[in-house]
Amino acid sequence: MLQTTEPKYLRTAQVAGLLQVSPKTVSRWAQEGMLSYFRTLGGHRRYPDREIRVLLATLSEPSAADPPPATSP
Repeated sequence: MLQTTEPKYLRTAQVAGLLQVSPKTVSRWAQEGMLSYFRTLGGHRRYPDREIRVLLATLSEPSAADPPPATSP
């Protein structure tokens, strides 16, 4: 069976769920240029799944500025 290599796109609510923010925040980030998207013929935004998942992985990584978890003696 052939697999298509078409990129998968997510809706605003799906992105909001993955990033644990409100859909309004996702829309604002898109307007500010922080998230790439395209508009459907109906005017709705669609976000590239791969880019959102890379962003999610980046946000999930502990930062070098974050203190290490406390350990008990």
